[in-house]
Amino acid sequence: MPGFGSLAPVVLIVAATVPLWAQQPPVTPQNNQESAHDLVRDVIYNELHDRERDSHWEYRSECVAPAQNVVREQVETASGPVFRLIEQDGKPLDAAQAERESERLEEYIHDPGQIAHVERTHDNDEAQVAAIMQMVPSAFLFDYVGAPTDGVARIAFRPDPAFVPTSYQARIVHALAGTMIVDLRSKRAIDMSGSVAERVDFGYGLFGRVDKGSSFHIHRHEVSATHWKADLVETHVQGKVLLVKSLSKDQREARSDFRPVPSGTTLAEAKQMLGQAADQGVQARLVPAAAIRK
Repeated sequence: MPGFGSLAPVVLIVAATVPLWAQQPPVTPQNNQESAHDLVRDVIYNELHDRERDSHWEYRSECVAPAQNVVREQVETASGPVFRLIEQDGKPLDAAQAERESERLEEYIHDPGQIAHVERTHDNDEAQVAAIMQMVPSAFLFDYVGAPTDGVARIAFRPDPAFVPTSYQARIVHALAGTMIVDLRSKRAIDMSGSVAERVDFGYGLFGRVDKGSSFHIHRHEVSATHWKADLVETHVQGKVLLVKSLSKDQREARSDFRPVPSGTTLAEAKQMLGQAADQGVQARLVPAAAIRK
C-alpha cells in the first residue's frame, strides 16, 4: 500500500523554470551575515534532526498525474503511512467504492506481509532522502539572491565543479540548479525548486538518461513550533531507462489540514481515524502557488 508522491524520487530527479541565480548577480554577505553555504549547512542539519524526531501527522492529499486524480486522507504511523481514498476524478466515492476502501484497509492492517513491505519501502525512502540531504552542502555552490528581507533569504544553488559524484543518485543530484527560500528565524527551508542543467546519461546512455530540464518544486509549511511538512510537491521528469522504457513522471501532490497523530497510534487506530475523516467530509485546503512566501 505505497503512498503517492514520495519525496525520494522527487529529490532524485528534479526543479522548475530557469534558475534565479542565472538572472541576478550573487550578493556578498555583510560582515554580520553568515555565508549562504553556512546557512544551507545549518538548514540541512535542522532538517535531518527534525526527521529523527518521533513526529507523525494526519493530512489530506490531492494527487494529480496523467493517469490519476485522487484525494486521499493519510495517517503516518510507526509502521509506515496508511491512507483512505476519498475522491476520484473530482467526485466523492459512491457507497460501493467506499465499502471497497473499507475492505481494503481492513485486509491491509491484518496482513503482516503488506505492512512489512510498506514499512521497508518507507524506511528506504527516508534513508535515501537523508543521504541526499547530507550530500547537498558539498555538491553545490551557494549565493544569496538579493538581500534577506522579512526574515526570509533566497539562495541560489548550482553544481560545484569540485564535487565528484560516486553513484548514479549523486550524479543526478549534482546536475541540479535552482533556488531555495529559507526562514531565517528557524533556519528551515520554505521552498525549493530546481532543474537538471545538463542531460545525465547512465552507461554512456546505454542504461538510460534523465533529460535536461527535468524539474521539481517543493513548498513546505510550518505545522508546529519544531516541525515542517511538505504541502506541495511537483515533479516533471523526462528520460529513458535501458533505451526502451520511457521515464515520464509528471505529477502534483498538494497536502493540507495537518493534524498531529498521537505517539504509538496503531494501524487499527489509524484506520478508525481515516474512517472518521471520511465520514466528516473534511475539506482539503490546498496551498496555491501564489501563497508561497515572498
